[in-house]
Order: sequence, then structure tokens, then C-alpha cells
Amino acid sequence: MDNKRIYLAPMVGRTDEHYRAFVRILSKNIYLYTEMITCDSFLHTNRKDYVVKEGEKNLTIQLAGSDPKKYGQCASIIEDQGYDEINLNIGCPSSKVVRGEFGACLMNNPDKVAECVYEIKQSCDLPISIKTRLGLGYEENLDLLFTLINKTKVFGCSKYIIHARNAILNGLSPKKNRKIPLLRYADVTTVKDSFPGLEFYLNGGVEDISEIRKNINKFDGLMIGRRIYDNPMFLNQIEKEIYNNNETLSRQGILKKYLKYALSFQNKNTSNYLLLRHLFSLYYNTSSSKKWKKFLHDIIQSDKDIELITNFEESTYDEEIKAYR
Repeated sequence: MDNKRIYLAPMVGRTDEHYRAFVRILSKNIYLYTEMITCDSFLHTNRKDYVVKEGEKNLTIQLAGSDPKKYGQCASIIEDQGYDEINLNIGCPSSKVVRGEFGACLMNNPDKVAECVYEIKQSCDLPISIKTRLGLGYEENLDLLFTLINKTKVFGCSKYIIHARNAILNGLSPKKNRKIPLLRYADVTTVKDSFPGLEFYLNGGVEDISEIRKNINKFDGLMIGRRIYDNPMFLNQIEKEIYNNNETLSRQGILKKYLKYALSFQNKNTSNYLLLRHLFSLYYNTSSSKKWKKFLHDIIQSDKDIELITNFEESTYDEEIKAYR
């Protein structure tokens, strides 16, 4: 499975630089993504000044927008910042995204998406990928997706991450769009088999090791998001059981490494909240979970010394479980 890739899904409000640093401590093999960044936000804020750190490799930046020229402007900056790939978000179903006429609604405008790919290709040499859905609405045909792939591959996109369900643009929240309609893995296989020269990655519903084993050889790789965010130690399982890496860290070991990273931000006016908010689920599904969340919340709220995170004492029950294992 060495040639198979697992990607951390882009998650708005979550996959920032601090979370990526946390994930890289847990896994040396997973591929990283930024949050979704609109072209306007990239061009007109300090996001355009961000330089990728060595520990973040391999890192894909996900852009969203509908103006091909702006994609080109972004791409010319991005290549010099150290990113490994540019991904176009053609899958987000949120009402804000729909109002901005980008995201999943662009499945209805494949020519526009193809223009965006063209402008990126003209502006840089980075690989381009598209993250999208199987279709729109409740109709289970693949016409929109086939057209999108056919139009964009001509201009240089050779990699597609497919969330294995349709997007419902009206009447469903983004959260509900992650559960409704039903997943259709067989249709993603159909798409992959129809374009043998392209790469296809499966996204949606991959939540345990058995699902990874079952699907990773059917596609060029997988993308996993909230399952990892909600249970970071799932990455330890992935490292051990998928990548045969037995050099994984304990939770205390992870905290010590993360503290070293966090301390580098002490003189940059970065709040404890921004540095620690992604750590709340570290003790997910253990008897220490509630105690840990309260402990971390207290450090954040009271703005206490961040070095205190390594003073946390796991419950005796957790220690007994570790000894048994």
C-alpha cells in the first residue's frame, strides 16, 4: 500500500496551520490540505504571504471561486509559497457558496471550470486537482460529472477527488449534505473505470480501518476528514495498520511534541485558543475525555501558561487499558 495516498480533507475552520502541525505529529504519511480559501480572500488578505513550512509537506491548497483570471493570479503566487498542488472546490453545497456562484453549483458550468483550470496552468507548473460530487440533486446519473471531467482534463486536470454522493443545493445544510443522499461507491468506481488515464480518490464515509482496506486498492487513494478530526488517534491506527509504521507516539508524547511547536508562537501574539482548540478530541472515547476537555478549556479561558498541557494526568483506568494492551 506504499503507493496509495490518504488525504486529510479540507475542513473550513479546522485545517489551519496549527491543526496541520498537530496532524503531522500524529502521521508522517497523510497528505495535508488547507481550508477552502476563496480567490478573493487569498488575493486580498495575508493568506497570500503564507509560506509552507517543511513539516507541512505534502500540502495542497484548496481554492474556490468562479473567476478564471483570479485563479490565475492566485496560482502565480502559490507556486512560490511551497505548495505541492492546487485543488479546485467544485463540491461545497453551502448557501454562502451558492450565492457566490462557486463550489458545487459550478458542476452546472463545466466550461467555466475548464477556464479556471486553463488559467492556473498558464500561471504555474503545479499539479491541479478537482474535488467534486457525483452530481446535483437527487437524480442518480453521472452526466454532469462526466462532462466536467471531459472538459477539464483537456486543459490539464488529471486528478479528481469524488465525494461519493450528490450535492443538494437547496433545502439541506452542509452538515446534512454529508449524510444525504446515500453514498454510491459503485458509481465512483464506474467513473474511474471510464477514465483509465486519470487519478481518482474516494471521499465520504470512510471511517474505520476495514473501510480503508476495502477501498484503498480500488482507487488511487482516499480522503478522510471529520473522522480524523473527531478522533485524532485514528491516525495512529492508520500509521500502524496501513503504513506499517510502529513508531507512533502516545498521547503524552504527542502533547510534548505539539508543545514544542506551540511555544514557537509565544512571541507572535497567537492566542492559546488558536493554538489549542484542535486538541480537544485527543482523548476521544477514553475515560479521560471529559477531564481533558475541562483541563484544556481552563488553560484557554484563563490564558494560563501553555506548557501546562503536558501536566495532564490520564485517568488510572486508561493506564490500566494501556498495560493490558
